[in-house]
Amino acid sequence: MYITDLLFSSPRLRFSDAQKRAVITWAKALGAPNVPTLYGLKKCHDRICNQVGNPTEKVKANSGNIFYLNSIAKAIAKDYANPLTRMCMQDYPEDGQGSMSQAHHGEKMLNLPDGLAVPSVRVSKKIYFTGELLQQSSQSYFIPERFFQAYLPDGDAAHPEPAILAIGNPVALTAAGFIVDPERIIVEVSTFARTFEEIEEREFECGFTESSRSYAQHMPNPLRKKSGGRLVLSVPLIIFIDDVSGNVSKQWNKHHVVYMSNAAMPRQMLEKEFCVRFVSSSPHASPLELAKGVKDSITTAAEQGVIAWDCKYEEEIMLVPYGLFKAGDNPMQAEECSHGGLKCNMCCRTCYVGGTMVEKSTDEGYLKIFESGRLREPDDTRKHIYDQIALSKLSGGTEKVKNAVTSSGIRDAASASIVNHLLVLGKSLRKREAGKPALKEDEVRATLEKEFEDLLCGRPLEEFINPLLGMPGVNIHRDTPTEILHTVLLGVVKYFWGQTVFILEKAHLLDTFQTRIESISTNGLHAPTLGAEYICHYKGSLIGKHFKSLAQVMPYIIYDLVPKTVLNGWTVIGEVVVLLWHTKIDDLETYLAQLSRTIEDFLTVSAQCAPSILISKAKFHFLLHIPMYIRRFGPAILFSTERFESFNHVFRLTCIHSNRQAPSRDSCNTFASHDTIKHVVTGGFWFDAVQKKWVRAGDAVRQYIADHPEQRHLLGLNTANAKAAGFQTRSHRICADPQNASKHPSSSSSRFVIADSIVATNGDTVAVGGHIILSDEAETLRIGKIIEILAPDNNRMYASHVAIQFLQFLPTVHPTLRVPRMQTITNQEGKSPEQILCAVNIQHDCASSQCVETRSICAHQERERTTRTKRIVKHKETNSFLLNV
Repeated sequence: MYITDLLFSSPRLRFSDAQKRAVITWAKALGAPNVPTLYGLKKCHDRICNQVGNPTEKVKANSGNIFYLNSIAKAIAKDYANPLTRMCMQDYPEDGQGSMSQAHHGEKMLNLPDGLAVPSVRVSKKIYFTGELLQQSSQSYFIPERFFQAYLPDGDAAHPEPAILAIGNPVALTAAGFIVDPERIIVEVSTFARTFEEIEEREFECGFTESSRSYAQHMPNPLRKKSGGRLVLSVPLIIFIDDVSGNVSKQWNKHHVVYMSNAAMPRQMLEKEFCVRFVSSSPHASPLELAKGVKDSITTAAEQGVIAWDCKYEEEIMLVPYGLFKAGDNPMQAEECSHGGLKCNMCCRTCYVGGTMVEKSTDEGYLKIFESGRLREPDDTRKHIYDQIALSKLSGGTEKVKNAVTSSGIRDAASASIVNHLLVLGKSLRKREAGKPALKEDEVRATLEKEFEDLLCGRPLEEFINPLLGMPGVNIHRDTPTEILHTVLLGVVKYFWGQTVFILEKAHLLDTFQTRIESISTNGLHAPTLGAEYICHYKGSLIGKHFKSLAQVMPYIIYDLVPKTVLNGWTVIGEVVVLLWHTKIDDLETYLAQLSRTIEDFLTVSAQCAPSILISKAKFHFLLHIPMYIRRFGPAILFSTERFESFNHVFRLTCIHSNRQAPSRDSCNTFASHDTIKHVVTGGFWFDAVQKKWVRAGDAVRQYIADHPEQRHLLGLNTANAKAAGFQTRSHRICADPQNASKHPSSSSSRFVIADSIVATNGDTVAVGGHIILSDEAETLRIGKIIEILAPDNNRMYASHVAIQFLQFLPTVHPTLRVPRMQTITNQEGKSPEQILCAVNIQHDCASSQCVETRSICAHQERERTTRTKRIVKHKETNSFLLNV
């Protein structure tokens, strides 16, 4: 029963009822014992889901649209009750001291308002809250204001762990009472000894002095009573809203969807499909109506608190969720900000930059595009919306509203129906009809005011405008970070690709371009999408992965095919892409300074190539805000939407296996079922109402997932087994006297297997002839080329010796491509496979070597060699190479 239900509940392998019956019939025909019936399977599945809890809720929008939503409170409770997700979470923001790799290193989490910052900490089984008086082991008193983590200089170097610290005010006990020092200090929470409750029982009677009495007004922290003495943690959430087709066919069947991720988990976990939570979808409700449902779900959970089982500390805790940022493409983020969009005169949703085409074409207006303007604020946006509603009641309201939108860039989709209704009604009331006197303006205004009040139905106007403008802890203009997939790859890189293709076609050089792509070295690029024939044939239909690959190699292909300004543009694009796809930043200030300079260089080159494109394409200006967002949220890859976009396939499968009579409810129920099964089989806890305690599945259920990687894959968990350094992928002959035997260290084996490739320390697979970065005996990093790989005949799985030909840097960079130049050293050395750190991309310097000749090679189809040929570059045998950085 369990195995069958697990198979039929796989998110990426959906079964129709007919297919389920066929599988069950097939199993019975083979004589399998204990095969369940479909009816029995559904009853068992429903019983499990009911025990864990049904998170689906009905929501009715102001417009009358009905949709369903899976409770955010129950979703995050599952995260903390599941060891798979809980054990990797970080509960407190971290001061990276200049380094940054996760969302908890960002400024927003470090500087949250008091109501959203993590309010409590556990020390020696005691719970301490912010704003409460406590005593340290040194007998001194202290009031913590907020908690965070940092690595201390005197920590354990062998096993570094960040220490939990508290920033707050020291307190002195005097005869007049407690005196609070207004100067804040930082202390380790490990020094906490007595809680406020313990102090209150004895020495708290003396109270606080007059100057410090304001501190006593907040004691005890209200969350202590609200949580019942439980540990209280804040939960940062990443919300993604997008439009997606519910059909596999080309017919567009538009749905708006909402997904969510728990940002307390590290980036490596966030990228797993298992950790993406479905929240809601609807073919009828607008994005802001869905956003209001999400906001209400989050704020309700935050106000009431979410009681969950913490499988890490094995006790109940209380969770307080909040929105960290809203991920999405640029049009969706503009709607979330009540902004007019990319084609609006004031084109930026983050700052006040723009103007009419005439204004932007002037020297002063054009230069402003290269700068970040005054940042937008939610209060200003709300005021613009109220002003537009007021203008819609005036004579000539249509033109006045249009001018207001043009001058501010604000267009609120949530209140647009009210504005349009008032404009249409005002026109009809002011319309002059033959034989009838026109209504006076006072009468028209009174009628419009009454209609406006009827539309509100006695509720405040706040409920009818963008709900994200008033969401606690969210500054929507600064919490919609510039998304690198749509802004960089599908934005500026795509624009430069179009211009480059136009130049190549006009000069009849596209065939030469295709030949050079075929000849490019892809070792170390992680770019399997450089299919020359496909890229050149479908040059107008490329997607993000193609542009990501092209950005890394274009300068080595077009160095003499395009004007120098276009070549410079592609060179800077490569630098921008490398910087933005950093997963770890070692020195934040240096990194941001370099990124800002590179973006400025790119905008300058773009202005030289096509000056008008900076006026017509707002994505170029959006690049200027990326450094601010990185400082606020962490590396840009954290707010990339690629993981959410890939999850659209899972959503689409739920739509296909639905009767489409209640699409929102069906999707919510299906994903709720998926989440329940995933939670149970991976060892998650749930509250059993009968036993009155938290329970989990048995050992046999949990072990089944651990023993069957194919089932883990179907649940969205990574099943790739990491290969140890030195693992060799394939061997082709045995050699008793290897070619480079004299260059290898001694070995107990006299017979060796000559291998084709090897796995580096970081997991890269490098073939013979590929280039690598190696750490030698003095721990100096060197770059070399693999000449030969040998594995002992008695242990063929792992290589024992690698022959390396090293390269050395030349004193100057390449004059055109501005990358380091290298040349090979004649001598070869034998090295241990464990010294190979990773693959690196080295290109032949065709520009300086003038490699213009080509040769034919046989093309491969269906993994077979054919008689068809294709042309590749015949590299000259010059000792001149380039490091692709």
